[in-house]
Amino acid sequence: MTNLKFLISNLTIPSTFSRLLFPFSCFLLFIFSPLNAEIRAIWVPIWDLKTPEKIDVLIEDAEENNLNQILAEVRYRGDAMYFPNKTDSTYTNSEKRSYTLQDSLFDPLDYLVEKTKTKNIEVHAWLTMYVITPHKLENIDPEHIYYQHPEWITADFTGKTMPNNILEGAYLDPGIPEVQEYLFKVVMDIVVNYEIDGVQLDYIRYPDREFGYNKIAYKNYQEQIKFQDAESWQNWKEDQICSFIQKLNNAIKTVSPNTELTAAVISKVDKAEKIYSQNWKKWLQEGFVDRAYLMAYQTKDEDFKTVIDTVSTFNLKNKIVVGLKAWSKNCSYPVSKINEKIDISRKQKFAGIAFFSYTGIKECGYFKGLKIE
Repeated sequence: MTNLKFLISNLTIPSTFSRLLFPFSCFLLFIFSPLNAEIRAIWVPIWDLKTPEKIDVLIEDAEENNLNQILAEVRYRGDAMYFPNKTDSTYTNSEKRSYTLQDSLFDPLDYLVEKTKTKNIEVHAWLTMYVITPHKLENIDPEHIYYQHPEWITADFTGKTMPNNILEGAYLDPGIPEVQEYLFKVVMDIVVNYEIDGVQLDYIRYPDREFGYNKIAYKNYQEQIKFQDAESWQNWKEDQICSFIQKLNNAIKTVSPNTELTAAVISKVDKAEKIYSQNWKKWLQEGFVDRAYLMAYQTKDEDFKTVIDTVSTFNLKNKIVVGLKAWSKNCSYPVSKINEKIDISRKQKFAGIAFFSYTGIKECGYFKGLKIE
């Protein structure tokens, strides 16, 4: 979607010069491709995507502030900021439209994609995966998957189903094959129906180590694993997510080779693996995802540097985008602190930076002081 690609694809080239210009054009595309240019991304929550006017302002802000990637939240809690099965129904997608659209016929994802086609801005569909409910159930449709398949919700070690009003909301259990198939179809439906540059998986993990004991999932573990202990349980949970991502990436690359699959991940690696069964380092090493967006939201300099220094040792910096906290209650977090973390990230030569979130930046007026040049 870059301006360079748009210009080159629309050039009228005299035949006598075409063979000379073609290698140069390819060189330019290589130099300015997303694999070589710094990623400057921003996470945009559903609240800022619900009308054409809001999206127009978003695009204007992105251009004015040198951002080249919009991570648009089009799946919040098992709902859709788009039209499921819009034209291609190969992948059945029964999710209902988001309550924020209030029965509107507006298609936020399509509008955003169309409006950025001639801009130097990529659009990635940001999808919340296993978290399936908000705390307020009145904000979901009566035919929502939470009501259709209550047996898919994860449970704690006592067998108690996870309630919807703790942590981020109720989670689907990754250890249930039907859950994986359901989510696979949701993602693939978006890929085949919208000209997006990428898909970003968020909450692609367990709620914490206390969950995962849904009776269907735990029965699968017992049937699949002969020697059962704490380590095998942890490995099995990791494998449920790894296998899902691998299958999804293979399918995306088959139908749309240039569409990236990325994940927003817990920044502390040990915590990600041991508590959330999110082995994102393996995902990168094995090529299951194209990039990881590190949620390095630490505000204290020493904590942030510890995370960055640890991740820098993985020899994966070209596949890691550093996500920075760019919001705070009462806007008490100074923009100068965000800029310091931008500098630290750039000196380490990661693939880029991302800001969470657009809503917070707008509310606090941070765009005026951010160094995103």
